[in-house]
Amino acid sequence: MTQKLSVASLDAVKSSPLKVMRITKNIAGRPVAEVLKLLQFSNLKLAPIIRALVYSAMSNAENNHNMDVDNLYVKDVDVGRAFALRRFAARGRGKSSRILKTFSNIRVILAEKSAEKPTAKKAKVKTKKGE
Repeated sequence: MTQKLSVASLDAVKSSPLKVMRITKNIAGRPVAEVLKLLQFSNLKLAPIIRALVYSAMSNAENNHNMDVDNLYVKDVDVGRAFALRRFAARGRGKSSRILKTFSNIRVILAEKSAEKPTAKKAKVKTKKGE
């Protein structure tokens, strides 16, 4: 059986991929409600951006794929390098050095946990030997 997935992506976020991964490494595998709560109270600059992206993926799941919002969890978060603006800074003795202002691409993948039905075990009847 194929699993339903919901994807939301954001290109050209003004932050380096390492800084984005600091936030996203903690949210993979967690339920969406817990992730939204974690990001809401985080003090990091990128937390509202990633929270909006997770919320967008959750809305995509509900409206486009008819998935149950209560059973959603963050399956994976992909962070990649987009591009880098190259700037220079003047240094001593007439030299210059390069400054890279890096950007990131972020993709959030949500999946739905399947509701497992508990199976009832059959009770074994004990009998005495010889009867």
